[in-house]
Amino acid sequence: MVLRERHTILSLPGLEGTMTGFLIQASGHPIEEQAAPAYIAGANGPRFCDEPLRHGEYFNASPFWKREGFGRYDAWQTLTSGDEGLLYCTSSVDEHGACLSHLLTVNEVHRDDEEGARLEFSAVRELIPKVPYSDIQTEIAVGRLSEQMKYCGQEGFNITLIPESDVSRVLELTMPEDANSTVTTSHPNESLEEIAEDYFGSS
Repeated sequence: MVLRERHTILSLPGLEGTMTGFLIQASGHPIEEQAAPAYIAGANGPRFCDEPLRHGEYFNASPFWKREGFGRYDAWQTLTSGDEGLLYCTSSVDEHGACLSHLLTVNEVHRDDEEGARLEFSAVRELIPKVPYSDIQTEIAVGRLSEQMKYCGQEGFNITLIPESDVSRVLELTMPEDANSTVTTSHPNESLEEIAEDYFGSS
């Protein structure tokens, strides 16, 4: 119920069609062992997945962010502040292997011909439960997720645009870790006395 209320907020009149969905894939491999020198210089690491999970960002070095494969360049050209997307962790990520693990909210987008492209996230929220690779394939097969979601787990894939409906569907299947706190944070000015009155009535 809390999750559905959260999605309704995202779909309020005036916000419809203003956000772009995206999908990011990250592995658990050490950056220094796998990446080009330009990526090593610009990333924080130590693993590829640590960029979003520990540092709240996602980085593509130049000239790689401009390459067309998997819709990468279109994604970098399109994404803007407020967009929400999904993080897929490959099987090499020990703590979140082969699943959609987090909901990402873009804060800033940086694009530079020399320094590369970087997403900075205002929120990285863990999804509970995770959506495993097998469930993703099932959802695609029955038409509840788009064909772009087939990129999950594919070698060489790192970022692409997806329909907002994909994000919505994953939110229906999961619950961001902070969803349970929405009730307690929705009335920050309530005193303990007011809360007690709700339960026991005023004296």
